[in-house]
Amino acid sequence: MRSARPAAGPPGGRSSRRLEPALLRELFLGQCLVLALHLAWMPAWLAALALAVAGFRGWQWRRGLPRVGVVTRIAAVGGLVLALRWEYGTLGSMDGLIGLLLGVYLLKLLETEDRRDARVVVMIGLIATVVAFLHDQGVPMAIGALLALAWLLQSLVRLAGGRDPRQAWREAAWLLALSAPLMALLFVAFPRLGPLWSMPQLDRAATGLSDTIAPGDIAELSRSADRAFRARFEGPEPAPGERYWRVYTLSHFDGVRWSRASPEQLAATLERPVEAFAGVGTRTPWQAPGGTRFRAELLLEPDSRPWRPSLGAPLASGQPQRYLGDGTLEGLAALSSRALLRLESSGAAPAHPDPAGSRWHRLLPVEANPRTRALVERLWRDSGGDPDAYLRAMMARFGEAPYRYTLSPPRLGGSDRVDDFLFDTRAGYCSHYASAAAVMARMAGIPARVVAGFLGGERHPDGHYTVRDYDAHAWVEVWREGGWQRLDPTAVIAPERIDRGTQAVEAGGEAFLADARFSALRLRDVGWANRLRLGWERLEYRWQRGVIGYQRESRRSLLAQLTEGWRALWARLETWLPGRGVLATTLGLAALLLLAAGAALLVRLGVVRWRRRRDERRLVGALQAWLARRGWAAMPGESPAAHLRRIALEAGPAGRALNDCAHDLERLAYAPLEAPERAARRRRLSRRAAEVRRRLPRPRRGG
Repeated sequence: MRSARPAAGPPGGRSSRRLEPALLRELFLGQCLVLALHLAWMPAWLAALALAVAGFRGWQWRRGLPRVGVVTRIAAVGGLVLALRWEYGTLGSMDGLIGLLLGVYLLKLLETEDRRDARVVVMIGLIATVVAFLHDQGVPMAIGALLALAWLLQSLVRLAGGRDPRQAWREAAWLLALSAPLMALLFVAFPRLGPLWSMPQLDRAATGLSDTIAPGDIAELSRSADRAFRARFEGPEPAPGERYWRVYTLSHFDGVRWSRASPEQLAATLERPVEAFAGVGTRTPWQAPGGTRFRAELLLEPDSRPWRPSLGAPLASGQPQRYLGDGTLEGLAALSSRALLRLESSGAAPAHPDPAGSRWHRLLPVEANPRTRALVERLWRDSGGDPDAYLRAMMARFGEAPYRYTLSPPRLGGSDRVDDFLFDTRAGYCSHYASAAAVMARMAGIPARVVAGFLGGERHPDGHYTVRDYDAHAWVEVWREGGWQRLDPTAVIAPERIDRGTQAVEAGGEAFLADARFSALRLRDVGWANRLRLGWERLEYRWQRGVIGYQRESRRSLLAQLTEGWRALWARLETWLPGRGVLATTLGLAALLLLAAGAALLVRLGVVRWRRRRDERRLVGALQAWLARRGWAAMPGESPAAHLRRIALEAGPAGRALNDCAHDLERLAYAPLEAPERAARRRRLSRRAAEVRRRLPRPRRGG
C-alpha cells in the first residue's frame, strides 16, 4: 500500500514551512562539495555517513515519518565521537576536531525540518569550507573552496525565497562579485594573524632526511618525489656542481650509526652553556660580515622539524633564525604551513671552527672496523704523514677500487659496517661513502663530520628550482687550514650524480621514482606532458609565493610600490595639466575626476537601459513611473496593463503605442513564447515605450 505524504497544514504552520525535497537535495550536494575538500585527509567512512544520512532523509520523506527523536540524535553523535576516538586515538588533535566538525555537519541533516534549520546547515558548511585550508592552501583547494562557497551562497538565496535556480545563481554570482573588492582590500591591507592563519597542526616531516644515518640499515635510498623546498636566486645562480644545500651535520659516531648532536646535548656533554653553540638573530654570530655569494628566496614545505636548508654556510636571513656553531640553520618554530625565507649564504663549507672543538670531531670507537684502520695506516705511511696528501689518496682509492654507486645496495648488519662496505660489498650510495670517508679521516686524526642535505634540484624555465626528497645527499666536511672543506666521495664514484641528479646514475633512470608511482615526473620524457607539468608547477609556485606567502614584508613592499606609483602619477599630472603649482594641478585633477564621473554615469545609464530591455517588468515599471510624474499615476489595485489601457483613451497620438505596450506585456507575462519570439516582443515593447514618451501630449497646467 502506498503511504500518504504529509498533509499540508494551515498557512504559517510548521508543516507549511517544511523543506521541499529539492532544497534537501541542495543541502546534501553542498555537504558533498564541502566533504570533498577534506576527504584526502579524513577517513573515507565520513562519505558513507553522508550517504547514509541523505538516504535516511529521503526514505523518511517518502514514508511521511516524523522528525528523528532526541534519543536517536544523541546516539548518532555518540557513535560519531566513538568512531573518531577509534580513528585518531584522541579528539584533541587537529584531525579529530576537524572530523568532529564534519560529522556534526553531516548529522545536522537528520533534524533539518524547516528553513531555519537549513540555514544552520549552510552556516556550518561555510565554516567547514574555511577549515579545509588547514589541510592545504594550493590552487586546487582554492578552486574547490570557491565552488563550494558559490553553491552554499545560492542555497542561502533559495532559502531566502528564491524559487528559480537560475535567478539564485545570478544573485549568488552578484554577491561574490560585490564582495570581491572588499576581499582584495582586506587581503592587501589587513595584517596576518599568526595564531589564526598558521594553526599548529599535523606532526609531519616533509623532507627525506632523518637525524641519524646508519649505512646498511635501510637497503634503499628514499625515492619519493615529494617537494622538499623551492628556491629562487637573486643575482648569480650556482653551477650544477655547487648546489650543495646544507641542512645539518652528524658528528657523533658509535661504530654503526652517525647521529646529530644538538646544542643542548653538546652543552650537557661538554659542560658549557647552550649559548656557546647557538645564537638567535638575523645574522650568524660565527662568521664575520661579508663573504655572501648567493642570495636566495626559499619556499619551504611544512615540517615538524626546525631545520632550514642553506646553500653553503648561512650568513644572514630576513627573519630571526637560530644559527648553530656547526653551520646549521634552524627556525624558531616548526613550520605548520609553507613559508618564505630570504637567505644569504656563502656557497661553501663554514670558515669558522666548530665550538665543540676538534677533539669532538676526531672521536671514534677504539676497537671498531680493524680492516679499515689497517688501510688508513698504510695510506698514511704512503702519504708521508701529510694530511692533504692522505686525503687525496683516500679519495683516489674510492675512484680506483671496484666501488659502484647503486640506489639498492646490499644490507649491512654487522658491527663493523665500514669494513663490510669497503672490503666486501663495495656498493652503496652517498651515505655509505660519506660515512666511510669520515671514519677514515678521523682514523688519521683529521677532524671530520658528515653533512646531510640535498644536492641539485630541477631548474624551471622561469628560473626557480625545485628540490625533492630524492635529491637528498650526504657528504663530508674536514677541518683543514683554518676552515672546513667539503669532500664528496660520490663525485669520484658517480660524477654524473653531481651534474645531472639521481636519475642519471646507472640503473637509476626509473628507480629513483619507485616510491612515486603516480608522479607526473614519470612523463618527463613526453614533450607536451612535461610542458604541462612545468606550467602547472610554475602556476602553483607563483600562487604559493604571491598569495599564500603574502606576509608583512610583502605588504610593506606593495604599499611602498603603490605610494611610489602615486607620486610618479602626481608628478606626471603636474607636467600634463595646464598651469603650475598645487592649485592648478588640483583644479585640473578635479576636472579629470568630473570627466571620469560623467563617463561612469553614462556607463551606468547604459547598463540600466540594457537591463530594462531584457526585463519587461523593469521597462513597464519605468514607463509607469514616467507617466506618474506627468499626472497619470496608477490607481490602487490597478494592474500595469490596465493602467496603460486606461491612459490610452486620453493619450491622443500615443494611445495606440500604450495599447501595444499593454498587449506585449501580457503576452510576455502569460503566453508560453519561444525564446526568439520573446526577444522580438521585448524589442517591440521597448520601441513602443519610447514612442509613448515622444507622442504623449504634455499635461495642461491646472488641468
